[in-house]
Amino acid sequence: MIQHITLIYFKEDTDTVRKQKVLEAFEQLPALISEVKAFRCGLDLELLEGNAGLAVVAEFSSKDDFLVYASHPAHAEVIFPVCGEVMASYATSQFEF
Repeated sequence: MIQHITLIYFKEDTDTVRKQKVLEAFEQLPALISEVKAFRCGLDLELLEGNAGLAVVAEFSSKDDFLVYASHPAHAEVIFPVCGEVMASYATSQFEF
């Protein structure tokens, strides 16, 4: 199994409504990409200074399934239009378990 983690850092002036729209966009991905085996995402609870604003954790059966997800058009069609203008940066990591 492949575990994929994405951390989104929002621009400082991003309000709660726009953050929620980004979350809602990410929540659409499992229905659009059949290779996703498990998917969790959420907005940061702001318990620590400097945290990312949104985290995504997804699981895939294989590296090939992850690569299908990573290059799927849904990212350009669903995520980027909502996230692109409010995202300051992001980080990802994948590992096998």
